[in-house]
Amino acid sequence: MVSFSDPEKLAKIFDDDNRHQWQNTDFILSALNIKENEVICDVGAGTGYFCQQILDKTLASMIYAIDLEPNMVFYLKNRFSLEPKVRPLSCQADDPQIPQDADVIFIANCYRFIQDRQRFLANLKQQIQRKARVFIVDFKGAASRVSPEQALSDVIHSGFEVLSFDRNSCPDHYICSFRLSERAVDQ
Repeated sequence: MVSFSDPEKLAKIFDDDNRHQWQNTDFILSALNIKENEVICDVGAGTGYFCQQILDKTLASMIYAIDLEPNMVFYLKNRFSLEPKVRPLSCQADDPQIPQDADVIFIANCYRFIQDRQRFLANLKQQIQRKARVFIVDFKGAASRVSPEQALSDVIHSGFEVLSFDRNSCPDHYICSFRLSERAVDQ
């Protein structure tokens, strides 16, 4: 089990230079297709690896770095203290607490840790706008606690419309993108 009591130690793992290669970060960022002035929510932001990548390589107007762990939120506040485009926020285990101006919700390497995924997705569904795109990027194969197929099933059974499901472009990860379905918006 990962301990979040020492964010500095985790930063050496999560922000390691070789992550770009083993996770295929550039491909993931291109899959997000972040447009100029979009608002991004990095749910489960951890030490802020993807927040930094999004900040450096896109024209996003705001990045909400959202995490459940108080130590991670504190670390994010310190890491991005001089960056007005990054705003660290807390969430709950089953409630991502997405700000209503979000265009892209990005959940990387933490979907497998969500205990009540059905409730989490139900809360997410209530918090996002029709225009919002949601991405789950997580491990496949032996490192997965939730298989890519189970994550896809969770998304479908929660009433989302799947935009794409890619389990081949990253060495160890899958990417599932989705949004509110037309039916969910009408309800």
